Formats: sequence, C-alpha cells, structure tokens
Amino acid sequence: MPPAIDFLEIGNALDPPLLDAVRQEMRVAAGSPATVTGVAPDRAVEFSARSATQIALSGSTRAAVTELLEHHRPRVAAHFGRSLGECEEPQFLRYVPGDYFVAHQDGNTPLVHDHTRFRKVSVVVFLSEQSADPAPATYSGGSLVLHGPFGEDLQVPLAPAPGTLVAFPSETTHEVTPITRGERLSIVSWYRAAE
Repeated sequence: MPPAIDFLEIGNALDPPLLDAVRQEMRVAAGSPATVTGVAPDRAVEFSARSATQIALSGSTRAAVTELLEHHRPRVAAHFGRSLGECEEPQFLRYVPGDYFVAHQDGNTPLVHDHTRFRKVSVVVFLSEQSADPAPATYSGGSLVLHGPFGEDLQVPLAPAPGTLVAFPSETTHEVTPITRGERLSIVSWYRAAE
C-alpha cells in the first residue's frame, strides 16, 4: 500500500462575510502575472511553468487574511508536528481558462538555496467552487493535485468548498491542473520556520 499524502483541510476557515468581500474585491481589482516568491512583478514565473494572475487587494483585506492565517497557525503546527513562525504575505490568485501551474515544490527542500528553504507548510484557501456543470460562479479543471513521494504513483486531487483552507508540507510536490472553464480564485501563503 503506498504511503498516504499528509495534508490538513479546515472547512469554513474563511467566514462567509470575509469570503464574499475577498471575492468581490478580486473580481474588480487589477492584476499582474503571478510570482512565486514575494509580490514584486520582477519575480513573475515563466509561462512554461505557470500561468495565473496575481491580484493586488487593499491593505485591509490583506491584513484580515493574514490575521486569519495566524489564527489557524497553532492547529496547522500541531497537525504537522512542526514549529511554525509567521506566514508570508498572502497572494491572491485568479486562474482563467488555459491557466495552470506545473508540478513543483514550494520549499523546505535541499534542492532550493533561496529563502523558500525556510517555508515549512504551504496553505491554499479556496474561494470559488469547482463544478463539472457550467453553473454560474464555478470553474472546471483547476484541481490542486498533491503528489506522493518520488517514485510513488500517488496523486490526490483536491477541490474543496469555498472558504476551505488546505495545508500541506512545503516539500510536497503539487500542481494546479489547467482551467477549462470559469474562474478559479484562491489565496496562497506559506508558514515559515519558527525563529
């Protein structure tokens, strides 16, 4: 039996009023090509690896989401048995048809020698609903897929309800499959090693 992939799902992590406020702001805010480290435009990723839009939201919204992530830090730390420090500034992402992110790791791996090596747990907060049916405000494709250890043929696709927080070790290989319809909105961040 292949080893399980360790992840944590926290339903309704984003309460409905904050969820609605973030989605409304994301639908009208300006965006630029998504980055991997930081929010500066010069850190954009090559199209061959990722196609997504990073949305610039208000300071108050970013602060509310950061506060939410800090609120959940003790539960995430306890689940993974890791001592976690602060989270990185959240990124607000929009994926539209054709957008994707190839299989990759976020950090905490000896293959990386930049500041991402301090990332211990990755977090994705889902803001929109995946559906095979073309219902309004839903998307198709765009699953977050977690991969098992190298050499193991294990993949776990995730597309939980809006407002759900999914956390997993940053060294876990994962991807976002191509969007085929609609708009996938999400928030990503990373808990770093405790100092």
